[in-house]
Amino acid sequence: MNAKTTTDQPAATNRPLPEGWRWVRLGEVIDEAQSGFACGERDPKGVIQLRMNNVDTRGNCIFDEFIRVPADQTIIERYRLQIGDVLFNNTNSVELVGKTALFTGFNEPVVYSNHFTRIRTKANLLDSDYLSKWLLLQWQEKVFERLCNRWIGQSAVKNDKMFSLIIPLPPLPEQKRIAALLREQMDAVERARRALEEQLEAIKKLPAAILRKAFNGEL
Repeated sequence: MNAKTTTDQPAATNRPLPEGWRWVRLGEVIDEAQSGFACGERDPKGVIQLRMNNVDTRGNCIFDEFIRVPADQTIIERYRLQIGDVLFNNTNSVELVGKTALFTGFNEPVVYSNHFTRIRTKANLLDSDYLSKWLLLQWQEKVFERLCNRWIGQSAVKNDKMFSLIIPLPPLPEQKRIAALLREQMDAVERARRALEEQLEAIKKLPAAILRKAFNGEL
């Protein structure tokens, strides 16, 4: 099966898979793909709506800054995120379109904008954490950059193109094991990154500290 003819996906499906694994079209193991909603209004007492800046390039939802929009209960029920939902950034710049995050929960209802597609898997076939990590790999390998439709300053990946991608599918317990190992390793990388940033910040302050000591007679 050659994925490149229809999806421009790297032709990796010729490689052998471990015993019990198989190649499947992503659309075959997706239960629901729901686009979000646009809202230009703000409401300090409204519901949190995730925007493009609330998903980073490492597969995380970011809540450092967020907006609140007016929404009635019907809207909230339709677009509310559940733990385990996969957020696929369907519209963004060419470089960022397709970045993906797994929603791991928040302490109040959260909805999402029309720049995202909420993906829910067929739970008996595909683990959502495994899917989110695999989609992150596709983004890093610029698969979505090749798939997207482009306009001035913006690009988009349509669901049919995403669904046509071919994903290696291990048995469900193996998917969960892989996802857990990746999560552990990515958490370790994130801790190292933060520690490095703290060290770099300390280094930036060194010249000022040295100058201060010099003019205080402390050198």
